[in-house]
Amino acid sequence: MDLMVLVSATIDGILMGLVYGLVALGLALIWGVMNIINFAHGDYMVLGAYIAVLLSLIGVDAVYALPLAFAIVYLVGVATYKFVIKRVLNAPFVSQIAATFALLLLIRYGVELVAGPRTWIVESILSGNVVQIGPLNIEYSKLFAGVVSIAVFAMVYLFLTRTYTGLAARAIAQNRSAAMLQGIDVDRVNSIVFGLGVGVAGLAGALVALVQPVFPELGGFYCLVAFISVVLGGFTSVVGSFLGAIIIGLSESLS
Repeated sequence: MDLMVLVSATIDGILMGLVYGLVALGLALIWGVMNIINFAHGDYMVLGAYIAVLLSLIGVDAVYALPLAFAIVYLVGVATYKFVIKRVLNAPFVSQIAATFALLLLIRYGVELVAGPRTWIVESILSGNVVQIGPLNIEYSKLFAGVVSIAVFAMVYLFLTRTYTGLAARAIAQNRSAAMLQGIDVDRVNSIVFGLGVGVAGLAGALVALVQPVFPELGGFYCLVAFISVVLGGFTSVVGSFLGAIIIGLSESLS
């Protein structure tokens, strides 16, 4: 393989791996704190992607979809927790699988019903532009997605290590009973964590819409990548999962 091709593929793999990392981060956060595997996680990401599609269709640049995608999917996540997830948290594992798989089907076919089964390509101010570094050409959209992913990861990490709610979430992850004895409102923290986890996935979906075509079944691939990343990263570690996703991005690009 030519050296420049190798370097270009490596950069491309890292940038896509960073986006994968946002999806994996949310999955690991929910899994670690709430001890539930969210099989619908990739489809929450697709919701964010379709918010970018919608803005593009009404003439608003898809770049501006990022905060909106996070906010809307966060609220959807909080509602999902209140009406579905909360009811199966202490249920058998099979019931948890059934509930999250039902959410997967609801979101996926709901999106397909509204937007149709077609593939959407989102245009933005970043589309078609490249950063040239010597002989290397790096797409603005992928570079933007990678930088935003790092920034969001840093904010989530600071939230978990510097805020009361974040520290409470870590305490619940370590010992739920002890956290309750300390006066932590576990239900409130769970609600925020689930909303945050899927909200970050929704934001990642808006980034994905900037770098590749969007279609209703896209969430299946990203959910699989997130699961593998979480396994590589140690199941409940958001940092490990994020790094695991970068490894997957590199492996995919260099293979």
